[in-house]
Amino acid sequence: MSQQPNTYGKQPAAFYAGLVFFVCSVIGVIWLGVAAHSWLQGQQAAPVQQVKLYGNFKQIEASSLHQLLQHQYVGNFFWVDVAEVQEFILQQPWVYQVAVRKQWPDALVVVVTEQQPVARWNQQQLINKQGDLFTAPIQELTAELPLLTGPEGSQQDALAMFEHIKGLLALYQYTPASLTLTERFSWQLTLSDGIALKLGREDILKRVQRFVELHPVISKYKTEPVSEVDLRYDTGIAVRYSNNQTKRKA
Repeated sequence: MSQQPNTYGKQPAAFYAGLVFFVCSVIGVIWLGVAAHSWLQGQQAAPVQQVKLYGNFKQIEASSLHQLLQHQYVGNFFWVDVAEVQEFILQQPWVYQVAVRKQWPDALVVVVTEQQPVARWNQQQLINKQGDLFTAPIQELTAELPLLTGPEGSQQDALAMFEHIKGLLALYQYTPASLTLTERFSWQLTLSDGIALKLGREDILKRVQRFVELHPVISKYKTEPVSEVDLRYDTGIAVRYSNNQTKRKA
C-alpha cells in the first residue's frame, strides 16, 4: 500500500504565513491611512502661493487687480472659496464675467471678461454690447463714447436706434454724437459737428436720409453754419443757423 504524504507539518506553516501576511497588510493599510492623513493635514496648511490673472484688459488695470487678489486670497489652498472670489471680482469696476478655479498645487487661476461699453447712458451709467446697463467710473473711459438719453428702461431701444442711424450716416461720412428719446418718445439726434436734428416719432431713418440729401443745399444757403434742423414736417424742413434765425424750406 502507498503511503499518504505527511502534511501535518506543512499546514501550521501555511497558516502562520497567511496570518503574518494578513497582519502585515492590516498594518500597511493603517500606516498608509496615517501617512495620508498627515499629508492632507500638511497640505491644508499649504498656502496659495500665486494668483494667475488672465484677460484682455483695456479699462481694468491688471497689475492693481492682481495685487488686490494676491493680498486678499493668497493663503490656504483648500480653504479658498472659489464662489467668494468670483463674487469679490464681480464687484470690481469694469468686470462683466469671471471664472475662478484652483490649480494644483498652489495657484488660483482667474479669467476676467471686461465690460465692453458702447455708449454712455443719462450721463451716469454705461451701456455694454448686450444693451445692459452697468456702473463704472466714466472718467476712466479710454475712448470717447456717444451719449444716449431717455426714460428709465429705454436704453436698449435707444441703442438699437442709434446703431441704425450710425450705419446710415456712415455711408455719407457723418458721425452721430448723441441721441435723445424724450418723455413723449420723440427722437433728437446731435452730430459730431454740433448740428442738432429733430426727428420726431415716425419714419426716423427716412428723415435722417432727407437731412443727408438736403444738408449740402442748406449749408450753402447762408454763410453761418447750421445749428439745428427740424425734420418733423411732412413736406419740408426748418433750419436754424448759428445766428438764431430760422428758415423754413419746402
